[in-house]
Amino acid sequence: MYGWRAEIGFITPSNNTVIEPELYHVVPDGVSFHFTKLIFKSSARDGRIKDVDNEGLDSLARSQVNAIGYACMATSLVGSDQWEKDATERTGLPTATATGAVKMALKAKGAKNIAMVCHYPEDRLDLVKSSFAEDGFNVVSIETASVADQKEVNRISTEVVYRLARKADRSDADALCLLATDLRTFPILQQLEEDLGKPVVGTNQALLWRTLQLVDLDDKIEGYGSLLSE
Repeated sequence: MYGWRAEIGFITPSNNTVIEPELYHVVPDGVSFHFTKLIFKSSARDGRIKDVDNEGLDSLARSQVNAIGYACMATSLVGSDQWEKDATERTGLPTATATGAVKMALKAKGAKNIAMVCHYPEDRLDLVKSSFAEDGFNVVSIETASVADQKEVNRISTEVVYRLARKADRSDADALCLLATDLRTFPILQQLEEDLGKPVVGTNQALLWRTLQLVDLDDKIEGYGSLLSE
C-alpha cells in the first residue's frame, strides 16, 4: 500500500513543474505525496494567499492525507501563520506554508543573518526582506535572477542558481536561503553547503522537512543538505 506511513498533500501553483520531481527524488519509504494544482486569478504582489478557495483544501482532506503543505513562496510571504491556522481549523489537519517552513528551518539552524537567492523582480525584494524581518531575520544580501514571467522560472538552471548563491554569500551570513518552490535547487544543495561551509536552506527542502515533522517522521535524507540529513 502506498503511503502506509504517511500521506502528504500539497497545493501547488499550476505553472510549477519543479517541486513534484524534486520531492519524488527523496520520498521516504512508506510516504506518498499528493498534489492539487492552483490557478492564480489575481496578482500576488501583496504576498498574500488569496486565490486558494476551499476546494483545494477540501479535496486533499477528502483524500485522507495526513498533512497539507501550501507550496508557493511568493503568495505566502504575508499572513502565512494565519492561513495555516485557518486551514487547520477547516480541515482538521496540520498544515504548513512554504514561507513558514523556510523560516522554521532557518531558526532550527540557528540562523539570524541571512543571504538570499530568488527569482523575483527587483521591485519585490523589499517585500521579501520585510517578511523575514517580521520574524527576526536580518537579510544581509539578496541576489535575484529577476525573472517576472512565472512560466520561465522553472527554466532557470541550477548553474545560474549556484552562481547567484556564491555571489550572495557574505562572511556575516549565518545561512544561505534559496527562495521559491519552482526554483531548481535539490541538485546543488549539498554542494553549496560544502563549498560555503554554512547551512543552505531551499524552499522545497524546508517544506519537505516541515511536512515530515507534521506527520511525526524524522527520516534522515542524505545528499540534500544538513537540514534533511541531521
